[in-house]
Amino acid sequence: MLSNMRDVFPFVFMTQLLVFVKSLELNQCSQFTSCETCAGIVDSGISCRWCLESKECVPSKYLCHPWKTVIHDINCPLSNIPTTYSDTFLRTEVAAYIHAANRVSEYSPVGAPMSCLMKLKARVDVLNELDVPTKLEGRTIGVLIGVNHDLQHIFIGFRSTNDPVQFVSQFYVFMMGWMEDFPLGGKMVAIYSRMYKEILEFGFDDCLEKAVMKYPTYALVVTGHSLGGAMSTVFALHVAMKYPQKLTSLYSVSAPRSGDETFVKLLRQHVSEEFRVVRDGDFVPDSPFRISQTIETAHHNSFEIFYGSHMAVDNYVICNQPETEYCLKGSWWKKPVAHMYLFDQNFFNYHLGYCE
Repeated sequence: MLSNMRDVFPFVFMTQLLVFVKSLELNQCSQFTSCETCAGIVDSGISCRWCLESKECVPSKYLCHPWKTVIHDINCPLSNIPTTYSDTFLRTEVAAYIHAANRVSEYSPVGAPMSCLMKLKARVDVLNELDVPTKLEGRTIGVLIGVNHDLQHIFIGFRSTNDPVQFVSQFYVFMMGWMEDFPLGGKMVAIYSRMYKEILEFGFDDCLEKAVMKYPTYALVVTGHSLGGAMSTVFALHVAMKYPQKLTSLYSVSAPRSGDETFVKLLRQHVSEEFRVVRDGDFVPDSPFRISQTIETAHHNSFEIFYGSHMAVDNYVICNQPETEYCLKGSWWKKPVAHMYLFDQNFFNYHLGYCE
């Protein structure tokens, strides 16, 4: 009898100890009462996460649905959803700026960018066309600086991918998880960090400085599609920090992730308006891929403007999280047309001529 009790006692003791330890774990993180104070905080060795359903801070992913769990504070739901986004402005002016920037290329004829801008009713001038050589993949990245006198802003457009080698090079960098220190703070996907430096070395700041001096009261609009969307995100921070007194608006379209959490926080701090447009079914905004939320990688910025598959007029929702299963992920299916065909316009960029 005593022998049996001696055998049972260690088992009972260990069971009670495990229950005690588990109760301690469950009590950890509970002191944090908001997503911003909870997500990513380490409490006595336990990484806390915010549960969107129960609105409580929990110590384990098993206590909350994985799609409804926030472990990065930059992905907490935002209450200050902007009211200044304009679907009409995107479809007209921003679309024309992107089409014009896509024609800053050795493959496009002289005057091709202006042929796109002439379709606008506003008085628009092209100030600079920069076709910048890039070393990593041996191609170029196009930059367009212009001015819209009627709307009183200087616009900066970045060309999307126009070469198969450039497209493949980006995905190689994505798959390697290659990130570098970014001069303005945080880490950046390496190919975008290097393009940023090469564009600056090519004389971008001097060109923009002349435009700002000539039109000192004008605001700044930065935009681009795909690769151009990533570079517009990077340079929105650059110009906003360089000209803090100016209103800087970012309209990135179909952009991949570019910078880490520190970079995203800097964008929120310095850029006046940041809009990231995504069409349902587009695979590019879901790259570089997030294999795990806990692995260091690039993150998206706010605010996502998520359009339905046909991008009908005003068929969009402004998402209150940079990364969410309900907006960015959209439908389970992905198709190239969702990346290249947006609001009844073709954004496929390959050896483009004049805008017809």
